[in-house]
Amino acid sequence: MTKFHSIEKEIVEVIQEWKTLTVTFSGGKDSTALTFALLNAVKNCKNKPHKIWILYANTLVEPSPLLQTAKSSLNIFKDLGKKIGIPILPQILIPQLKDRFWVLLIGKGYPPPSIRFRWCSERLKIRPVRNFLKEVKEKYGEYPLVLTGVRLDEGNNRKKNLLRRLTNDKWMKYEGLKECSVYAPLLSLTTDEVWEYIKYNEKKWGINMQYLKKLYSEEFGSMNGFRTGCWVCTLVKKDQSLEKLAESKSELFPLIEFRKFLLEIRDNKKLRNKVRKNGKSYLGPLNKKQEEKFLKNLKGYTNFPRRRKN
Repeated sequence: MTKFHSIEKEIVEVIQEWKTLTVTFSGGKDSTALTFALLNAVKNCKNKPHKIWILYANTLVEPSPLLQTAKSSLNIFKDLGKKIGIPILPQILIPQLKDRFWVLLIGKGYPPPSIRFRWCSERLKIRPVRNFLKEVKEKYGEYPLVLTGVRLDEGNNRKKNLLRRLTNDKWMKYEGLKECSVYAPLLSLTTDEVWEYIKYNEKKWGINMQYLKKLYSEEFGSMNGFRTGCWVCTLVKKDQSLEKLAESKSELFPLIEFRKFLLEIRDNKKLRNKVRKNGKSYLGPLNKKQEEKFLKNLKGYTNFPRRRKN
């Protein structure tokens, strides 16, 4: 635990200058380890922050096992905060009505998200958090410090994106808020170290987070293959995490079937209206017939046949 003790001391030094703190929480292993590190740091901090918010962005299209796991962890951290006198305030944030997935897809005719038109992350996750941070600034006169559990040991693409965002060592800015600082204390840790730290904190605090380990192991028979995300995600061709989870939770199979439907029409240009602008023709929103088909299928997706177990 030497490395994590060093991280905890580092967090203590960093947060001394901040009255309010926020943790961006996905419900996964990294944000869980981060929250433990912050708890341990604040416990040993002389000048404790006035408020600590744990922000979970519920996109409203989260697989139910992920949502329930996140809620269980939020309740644990809230109780631990009460025990040691730390103001832990879990916040479950949802998108504004105009930014919700089905409103944009069916109401406005947006095609399912793709790499070329990735409209989902900004509206479903980033904006709700950004709006909350603005509210904190209005009330307290400054943005809170945002702590994130991102790590470089999470694949080459994510590593490249993180390195581009870093402004100094473990620091970056929150998207769209130049005055809001983001601190990533776990940046250089490995996956094994993260799990080791969670296990250490279970024993230290006398808690059981077996549900988190079970969620990971249910997917790939290991603790490393889990991917948090929306069940409607069409940015990946095959959602292995969702499909593996469905093997033990048959109620998820209808979501897999509907997601296949989304993929089928994502790149079908024939289903889009054409829009003329500046003398040129562009692909516009989905046509009305397709929007109606979406709505009909969405209403009936729970009636999809369940896969029988062998």
